[in-house]
Amino acid sequence: MAAEHRVVRVHGGRLVNEGPRVDLASQLDVASADGFELVDTFTIDDNLYLMLRREAVSGSRAGSDPPDAP
Repeated sequence: MAAEHRVVRVHGGRLVNEGPRVDLASQLDVASADGFELVDTFTIDDNLYLMLRREAVSGSRAGSDPPDAP
């Protein structure tokens, strides 16, 4: 099974302000609509990292060959 991953970096101190929280919520809503789900989190220094994953859909890559015509 192939999967695509995305990592979102969030500066921890910014989450205390409403604007950055709303921006992060919006980013996560878009990622969720694109099929990504949160699979892990980790911190390094003052940064929070969110690891997102979705199953790769075969044939959806740009530049792939079109199916053969009957």
